[in-house]
Amino acid sequence: MFSNVFNAGTVGRAAKVLAQQRQRTSSPTMLRFFAHWGGLGLIPLAILDSSPIPTFGSLDILTAFLAARHADLWLYYACMATLGAMIGSYFTYKLGQKTGLAWIERKFGARRSQQVEHALERWGSGAIFISTVAPPPCPTAMFLLAAGAFGYELRRFFLAVFSGRAIRYGLLTLIAAHYGRRIVRYMRHPGQYLWVSLGVTLLIIIGTVVFLMLRRSPPVTDPGLPHATP
Repeated sequence: MFSNVFNAGTVGRAAKVLAQQRQRTSSPTMLRFFAHWGGLGLIPLAILDSSPIPTFGSLDILTAFLAARHADLWLYYACMATLGAMIGSYFTYKLGQKTGLAWIERKFGARRSQQVEHALERWGSGAIFISTVAPPPCPTAMFLLAAGAFGYELRRFFLAVFSGRAIRYGLLTLIAAHYGRRIVRYMRHPGQYLWVSLGVTLLIIIGTVVFLMLRRSPPVTDPGLPHATP
């Protein structure tokens, strides 16, 4: 179940992310570097954001900032961020495919790895979709790595990633274009952003679980995982 992945331990890790975000937002060197390239700068930053390397929410902040500054280009910025995320997710998928489950367990812990495996086997594309549409501190990279390690079907993987990222950055840039730099100032307050992110993540989890339960009757194993059993 998704709730096992986003449990109390996630909140504890989120507190660490919050501290890191405070440090990052106080010296936005990464943001200034990629902002210099405009929309094109979103592509390499999104690739990095889809990897196991933490970016401390820099992609969301920069995407919102650019859309707020050039409201008429909000769709362009959403496309650039989504494109970079697709490229980055493929690299992370291949990394998980190459390193395997043992490496993921060493990096993230056996318990969390088993929870992600259960989510992929039970919900398939829904689990990947949630991990890509949900804002931080959702462990997106872990789902992308696990999908590669578990041999998830690449076509379904790309479809889930594209759907999640397109919705996420489409909504983000649309809101930023409407509210202007007020949304960027809000996102620079990590404490507020963290708890809102957790709330949004919970709503997305509930909505997706309800949708998948209504769609599957009786539940079946996603064919994207060839080794899974009903």
